[in-house]
Amino acid sequence: MTNSVRNALRSKKAVCLPDSGQANLKGLLDDLPMGVFRSSPEGKLEYVNGFLSRYLKPTDGKAGEDAGSLRNQISRQVQACLESDKPVSAKAADPADSNLLIRVVPQRDETGESAGALGWVQDLSDLSDLESRSEKKISELSILCELGKVLTSTLNLEEILQIVLIGVTAGQGLGFNRAFLLLLNQTGNDLEGKVAIGPSDPEEAKRIWDSLSAREQSLEEVLRSYKDALKEKDVRVNRVVRELRIPVSDKRHPLIQSMLSRRAFSVPKGAERSAKNLFDLLGTDHFAVAPLISKSKTLGVIIADNLMTRKAIEEEDVKLLSIYANHASAAIESSQLYQELEEKVQKLSEANRKIAESSRRLLKVERLSVLGQITSQVAHELRNPMTIIGGFAHSILKKMDASDPNHEYIKIIAKQTERMENVLDNVLNFSKPERSHLEIASLNDLVYQTIEMMEPEIDSSKITITTSASRNLSSVRVNPDLIRQALLNIFRNAVWAMPQGGILSVATRQTESWVKIEVKDTGFGISHEHMSKVFDSFFTTKPEGCGLGLTISSEIIKNHGGRIGVESSQGKGSTFYVELPRPGNAVTEESSKV
Repeated sequence: MTNSVRNALRSKKAVCLPDSGQANLKGLLDDLPMGVFRSSPEGKLEYVNGFLSRYLKPTDGKAGEDAGSLRNQISRQVQACLESDKPVSAKAADPADSNLLIRVVPQRDETGESAGALGWVQDLSDLSDLESRSEKKISELSILCELGKVLTSTLNLEEILQIVLIGVTAGQGLGFNRAFLLLLNQTGNDLEGKVAIGPSDPEEAKRIWDSLSAREQSLEEVLRSYKDALKEKDVRVNRVVRELRIPVSDKRHPLIQSMLSRRAFSVPKGAERSAKNLFDLLGTDHFAVAPLISKSKTLGVIIADNLMTRKAIEEEDVKLLSIYANHASAAIESSQLYQELEEKVQKLSEANRKIAESSRRLLKVERLSVLGQITSQVAHELRNPMTIIGGFAHSILKKMDASDPNHEYIKIIAKQTERMENVLDNVLNFSKPERSHLEIASLNDLVYQTIEMMEPEIDSSKITITTSASRNLSSVRVNPDLIRQALLNIFRNAVWAMPQGGILSVATRQTESWVKIEVKDTGFGISHEHMSKVFDSFFTTKPEGCGLGLTISSEIIKNHGGRIGVESSQGKGSTFYVELPRPGNAVTEESSKV
């Protein structure tokens, strides 16, 4: 085609063709895949090419022909062009319902006079179909792009599954009525229903998606707001999906076939006898299934149907569902891998914690070993004078008349000396109380007895002691001497923390499993850096202390199956918590077996 002809066809302005060009025009235009015609200055058609002649009826141009014939429509457009001396175009009202467009441009000769008109007729059907297909493909790509964008925004498996199903059912997405997602269980032996989305009836379907459509949201916006849109919905379909459990060994089942063959397809009711139970459960007569596959791993399947609208499931719907499932598979696998990694990190963290705990215990054992050596030496040094005092006290008692005023005092000396020997033995052994040494005792009584023992050490002008004892406190099964020793060390620590005076508060209470003692002081408190070392052996901030008091208390309480802890604010005081198991508690029973 010459440039002159091309310009004549494409331009909306009049053009002049030389005689030589017009002479060759017929041969060139006969081969064009579009209708081309030329008229005389009077508007009479002088030439039509081969393409246009196929659209003109054999009777066109004869007397009595239909005024709506294509030839007459062309003639009218030619007259309109010649009269206006401007290009014109109009869609042909063709009886055959073809999508024809008539375009006409005026021609002039070399002198500038009218030389008729040149025009063409183009069938836009193929172009319209191509445009429609292109728009559909662009829409599909847009859907997949938005889905992929939202899926990459989370690693939470539950959210990913919901997002996938929203994309399958949303009007801005694939537009299915309902969607069901099934995943292989951990053993890989069964396909199990996990989650579903879909209305229970047509009214609910219209209400849900009309609500979403009214917001004029994109698919991405719908996917991100699915929690609010579908809150407390889809109860029935989720009840249905949880009933789905299909053995992988049932290779005739269409869902298993989809996984094994790695392809998507539609399944009409009656076509698959092995799926009869599935059709009955879903209540549908036609569904599409697509496998969830990532690389070499099979994850599960997606089922989609149009139960409410009864809209046919076309091959294009199945293809798009398959592509959609591939995107979803990658997100699901990433989420599962993340969960596995998170579990491994947690296990590794727990292992590190146990290693640190074991190291701490080993260090503590080493310190206690040193403590054992020191206490052994101290015990040998104290045992002899304590035995002598006790022996003389008992000897004096035997010789002293019971009516003697000093008899009671000597008796107290002998009894307390014996008690000191027992306490020394227990501290020296530093072991769990033997079963034979355990007895039922009132924790309130032990608290009062310990406070009484502390009285000589407390300056009542500086330290005020308050008690709040629970009246219905359960008895505990303990070694009373050891518990008094543990409390004594805690009380002494509290008094030492209040050199300028303060309040020492002791309270008892109980829970379902524990009897508790709270010892609170208004002293200078414990610094944050020292909190973790309070019960460590040989740790002390006292100039004259050896760092064993609270360590001994901690071991005594723990050896009774109890727990000990502390809370403190520097400058405001500290509170020590002691918990001992109530009789019948499994911890008590276990500790009593030692």
